[in-house]
Amino acid sequence: MKISYLDGPRLRLALTAGSHSLMQNIASLNAINVFPVPDGDTGTNMASTARAISASLATFRPRNAGSVLKRVAQSALAAAKGNSGAILAQFFSALAEELGHEARISAKRFANAAVLAAEKTRRALSVPKEGTILTVLHDWAHALREKAQQSDDILHVFIAAYESAKTSLAKTRDVLPEMRRAGVVDAGAKGFVHMLEGIAQFIRSGSLRETLRADRGRAASGASALEVFAEAQLDTEAQPEFEILADADSATFRYCTEALVHGEKLDLDAIKAELAAFGDSIVVAGTQSLAKVHVHTNSPSDVFDMLDSRGVVEAHKVDDMRLQTRLAHRTRTAQSVRGCAVVTDTGCDLPEAFLLEHGVLKVPALITIDGKARPDGPALALQKIHRLMKERPGFAMSTSQPTDAAFSRAFALVSAHSKEILYIGLTSALSGTFQTGVRAALPFGNRVVAFDSRTVTSAQGLLVRRAVEMAEQGRGAREIAAKLEDLQKRLVFFVAVCDLSSLIRSGRLHGLKSLVLRKFGLRPLLATDQEGRARTAGIYAGERNTVSALFSRIKKAFPADSRVELHISHVDAVDEALRLSDLCAANFHSDSNIVISEMGPVLASLAWRGAIGVAGLPLEA
Repeated sequence: MKISYLDGPRLRLALTAGSHSLMQNIASLNAINVFPVPDGDTGTNMASTARAISASLATFRPRNAGSVLKRVAQSALAAAKGNSGAILAQFFSALAEELGHEARISAKRFANAAVLAAEKTRRALSVPKEGTILTVLHDWAHALREKAQQSDDILHVFIAAYESAKTSLAKTRDVLPEMRRAGVVDAGAKGFVHMLEGIAQFIRSGSLRETLRADRGRAASGASALEVFAEAQLDTEAQPEFEILADADSATFRYCTEALVHGEKLDLDAIKAELAAFGDSIVVAGTQSLAKVHVHTNSPSDVFDMLDSRGVVEAHKVDDMRLQTRLAHRTRTAQSVRGCAVVTDTGCDLPEAFLLEHGVLKVPALITIDGKARPDGPALALQKIHRLMKERPGFAMSTSQPTDAAFSRAFALVSAHSKEILYIGLTSALSGTFQTGVRAALPFGNRVVAFDSRTVTSAQGLLVRRAVEMAEQGRGAREIAAKLEDLQKRLVFFVAVCDLSSLIRSGRLHGLKSLVLRKFGLRPLLATDQEGRARTAGIYAGERNTVSALFSRIKKAFPADSRVELHISHVDAVDEALRLSDLCAANFHSDSNIVISEMGPVLASLAWRGAIGVAGLPLEA
């Protein structure tokens, strides 16, 4: 059978087959991810892009090939994650720019456009590296062009170029030192070849159904693209055969930072040049109206500040590569996945060092300040928020729950290294965050167990700490959740609010109660009840008595000299938090464990500057 042109239906089916092929190989790609950072997420990132492509084409039925490429480029840019995902998105964007108005595409026309798209993709990187997906893109595109000079049969041309891509992939094992040491090919390049493999299978079989059935039969049995993605991510059979030598803490830059920028006449080269001041691994993909930005940096909030000056910024993403590298390194050296991993959300406050050491991913909420939304965590500088609280007490700050996509990504990243996941969420009585996490966990089946903490901030953090301890002892997710249910009933938790302005501004404190508190200089102590609802646990006199009021409550909750675990969180009140810690340390047994952390913006947006929270549990003998 000879194919002399690509039209919309053919191209749509071919790209769907290629996307599913890539999604089926997530775990094996993650296992060989050593460049530019050995954080074990290349498969997850590329599959995220492929999943978006597949989903965007599922109900799209254009006759024109160009329309398919435009749809693919748009969805890929919006969903691209990581270096390789951004590169793949840029390639499709450049291909759509060349062919977007074509109804039918000949082999020669497609090959020439692929060469131009590969060149434009290389220019999207600040420092292109040979021996990566860029090399395979280049070699494949030039093989297409060479074969298209000899034949107008797209089937023959594509299959020949696919074989050239496989040869090029094999050579990536010997180009960069990272790959030579590990003895593997480049993960991003292999992901692209997997995509070509799916297309080749479709071309040979002539049937998308047969092609998908070859991919373990998942899609043929009616599984959605998201279910294929989740199942492949949880494939625990694809274990690495090497040990990464890189130290997780040695990388110059810690955070993989990404965003979409909308604007008019965006200068992609200027954005790329400006990003060089913040980090490396820079990719600026897209068009003058929509750009996908990727950079490795230590200051995500500064990157987003800069991008805000260029256009409308959305889809912010910040991944902690140091944490991900530790997870990947732990799995590789153990030659097995962990039993149970813990994921929490934006309501949990714990020291960053604890989250990093124990591999706990925290799904961020969206924080809106002066009309601009960003995820909390490294995307926001808490010091800037505290300064705004001090200098502009009435500034606008609000929160909204994490997105389904943020939860899905967290579960996908962790599932590569764990057999099951325990998600410990912010109380469902105060936010829809927990329900969002539960919904995002559905494609992962019974591998994700969700536990409603029915509390927030330091109290949620304390439950997460206990869960991590039990997980590291080898306990399963359901056993841990049952134990947390018992601990939650014994949890002591108070938040002292010094500044009433946010509670009043939000309408949560109003009327006579507000007048009385302000007139007599009284301040509320807040807590959560057994259902997770907020309640007033008492009042105290004046801001200066915050520490003594909290200490009094803690003393009543636990006998003197008993062994306790306390977690203190605060909003720009470190001195007062330390004073409370000293008082508690003097009153309780020397084996007690007292932790201090900053209160995240979710509760801080209400409790405001000066607030202190303390949660406690007895330590078991």
